[in-house]
Amino acid sequence: MIKTMTRSDLMALGYGPSFSRDIIRQSKYLMIEKGFSFYNTKKLGRVPVEAVEEILGIKFSQEELRLLRTTDGTTLIKKGNLND
Repeated sequence: MIKTMTRSDLMALGYGPSFSRDIIRQSKYLMIEKGFSFYNTKKLGRVPVEAVEEILGIKFSQEELRLLRTTDGTTLIKKGNLND
């Protein structure tokens, strides 16, 4: 399962709205450079966690990712199964 993040997820981690938007934008550019051309659209606002980590130069802990929730209420990582 590929873990993804949105601007809202970054804001939940304490980043400001403008900075969160910039991080998502830079992550999309990174993914385009890696050959994933489907990120070349304004409508897509979800990027892989690994791209965000690469832009920020940090690694999110499993606990931080577990606390994040998607818009439909499901967790990004299922509890008790950290190897997904």
